[in-house]
Amino acid sequence: MKAKRVCAVLILLIGMAGVVRAQELTGRVVDDAKRPMEFVNVVAYALPDSAFVAGAITDANGAFSLSVPGTAAKRVLKVSFVGYETQVVEARPGVVVTLRPEAAALGEVTVTADRIRRSAGGYTANLLGSTVTQGRQADEILALLPGVTRRDGELQVLGQAVGTVYVDGIRLTDIKDLAALPADRIHRVQVDYTPGSSEFASTRGAVIRITLRKELDGGYYGYAMAGADVYSKYGFSRDFAYAVYNGRFNRLSLYNVLSYTDYYLATDDENTYDFLRTGRAQRTDVQSRGWTHRLYDRLSLTYDLTPRNTLGTSLYFSTDHAKPRTDVATFVRTPSGWADTALYTTRIETPYTYRTYQGTLRFDRELDDQGSTFNIGADYLRQYARNRMQTLRLLPSPNLDTLSNRSEETTNMLEARTSLNKNFASGLAINGGLAYRRITVDYDLTNERHLRTLPYAEGRMPAIYAEVQGPIGKRLQYGVGLRVQESRIAYRPDAAADLTVHDDWDAYSSFNLLWMINEARKISATLNYTEAVDDIPYSALTTHREYTDDHSYTTGNPDLVPCKSHTLTAVLDLYDHLSFNTIYIYNETPIYYATRMDPALPSVTYTKPMNAKYERLLGLSAEARFDPLPWWKLKGMVMYTLFGSKSEDFDVSGQQKYYFSLSNTFRFTPHMGASLEGYYEPTYHFTDRIYRTVYEMSGSVYHTFLRDRLALRLNFKLFRHGRVIDTETPDLRLVEANRSHEQYFGLSLSYSFSGGRSVDVKQTEEIQSYEKIRDKR
Repeated sequence: MKAKRVCAVLILLIGMAGVVRAQELTGRVVDDAKRPMEFVNVVAYALPDSAFVAGAITDANGAFSLSVPGTAAKRVLKVSFVGYETQVVEARPGVVVTLRPEAAALGEVTVTADRIRRSAGGYTANLLGSTVTQGRQADEILALLPGVTRRDGELQVLGQAVGTVYVDGIRLTDIKDLAALPADRIHRVQVDYTPGSSEFASTRGAVIRITLRKELDGGYYGYAMAGADVYSKYGFSRDFAYAVYNGRFNRLSLYNVLSYTDYYLATDDENTYDFLRTGRAQRTDVQSRGWTHRLYDRLSLTYDLTPRNTLGTSLYFSTDHAKPRTDVATFVRTPSGWADTALYTTRIETPYTYRTYQGTLRFDRELDDQGSTFNIGADYLRQYARNRMQTLRLLPSPNLDTLSNRSEETTNMLEARTSLNKNFASGLAINGGLAYRRITVDYDLTNERHLRTLPYAEGRMPAIYAEVQGPIGKRLQYGVGLRVQESRIAYRPDAAADLTVHDDWDAYSSFNLLWMINEARKISATLNYTEAVDDIPYSALTTHREYTDDHSYTTGNPDLVPCKSHTLTAVLDLYDHLSFNTIYIYNETPIYYATRMDPALPSVTYTKPMNAKYERLLGLSAEARFDPLPWWKLKGMVMYTLFGSKSEDFDVSGQQKYYFSLSNTFRFTPHMGASLEGYYEPTYHFTDRIYRTVYEMSGSVYHTFLRDRLALRLNFKLFRHGRVIDTETPDLRLVEANRSHEQYFGLSLSYSFSGGRSVDVKQTEEIQSYEKIRDKR
């Protein structure tokens, strides 16, 4: 009996010795509303000499873990986060530390590496408590993040268009809606340089996920914004109103977004046509005018069935209606030059209506305390588009209805998904799922000869995917994924014709790697690879003619096949100030637009989508972020691109392109600031087109009132040199020049409100979108 007791004591002493040698100290950090705080610094010190023991940063759940050596000395934790009071507490297992906001106003806080967590796919930036967001909109603050730029209102990451943007799990149907989202509402931004296997295989470009912050007092919160723009040449051009409400009532969470915009289309273009075989030349001066009215509303409801089970639905409706008018004056070239008087003038009226309806139903179950989840969801989307075009000859003699056509297009999409995400305490995460998408497109077309056709297209895309993510030691993180998907297109040009089917099963892989070279010096490298297939180009299948004027039109191609792509990116980040980025893209059967002459109408040209054999692109860029003065932040980027492609119209290689951008952010007082940004793009060749030099400078000034709840903004564009595009084929040389005067200024007023109990509001994400293929001139 004594021997057994001795053995038990020895075992206990050995176990205690193991604890003394090393102890895993865990805990959580929350704010004074008991919400978890991410990116908080936690450092352990040994007393009485305050020697450093270990350090960590909290995760998205506010949790941290420290491996501390055993010692008789007393240990304490120093917990700190910008904008909050630093806390020093006794180091004990399971400690919960509460941070409270500082009473005194802070100086400017920038987006630094201390607020950025690198991951195998990209990074996450925490903007909570950062005053750099004050008075700015979401698209402005995103452009301050590493690798992100803004051009012509569009966001790019590593020089490529952003594929998808989510706000609180809701996919934006139009990325431009970020311009109406106040940046001070953002909690964190996750940027993935390439989409993973869990995204649909047609997703191209980076994925940005924005999580909005919850008000400290907030059982509900929201904001409202209204404003108007005036162009220097065209006068009053836009008015808009935007409102968001987010709240929770017992188990029900509600999120609603409402927007209304009136936009005045005002463009001036000059197009020159040189018909090389006949020697004939003509010029068109094109003036487009007209108002566009857009209304949309999104309602998201989520109900907590139990603490671990939620049921959600999201409903969306939008409508766009416009009656644009285009006046075209046609001139001919004589031996002495261009004629002073137009040969004839025409007026093109193109009223259109677009409507979108979408509904989502989703069930989510939390499986364990590690964040493992199971979800299943279904999404239905319906889009209706009606376009009409009528050309009226005004001079030299009136001839009503000289050219007219109309088109109606109805798209129905149904997608269902189920996924299982399993997280382990070691950091390993496994994600897998099934997805199915079906799409049908019905057309009702009447061409310029008043002939009616009823084309039809359908497609299906079943898929299965799996992803694995995890750490390798302390400095490496990896992610690998595989998606197997069918891409099936079926099309018939009219109701009486047979279906033509293109069917393709393929596997699409993804790979991500992060190497934290030196965490203390903020030196890291990431490597990302992904395969993708473009959306089935239903909108580019029909041979219906869409006229831009009576000299040119765009038509489709029923023989198109989707483009498959391979994208490799590499990013090196140094010292929180410098980034060097590389991107390589190889596209199989990419779609390009060929410019041709209509054989039946020698004075009319058209563009038609075609499949090239391949195209490859290599992009190199460098980015610098500095603070020249305490109130001035500067971000500059230079990009070099090398391009090559082969098709039946061209075989090019070594085509070069340069791009320069500069962003300035100013904060003159705690309540007043400004921004000034611009870019310059020299002339470059792309396939059979020459894109002439373009540059722009724009910015904003803001002032906040009423404890920063009320904000007044002045937006402006100082100047812009419009695009000129030269296209040369064996039969035709076409020069398209943008002569629009885009200088403008606009005023907007926004107000934020919040109140009630502190809650965590949830939203339901819709899982699909539909974009048309267009000639990107």
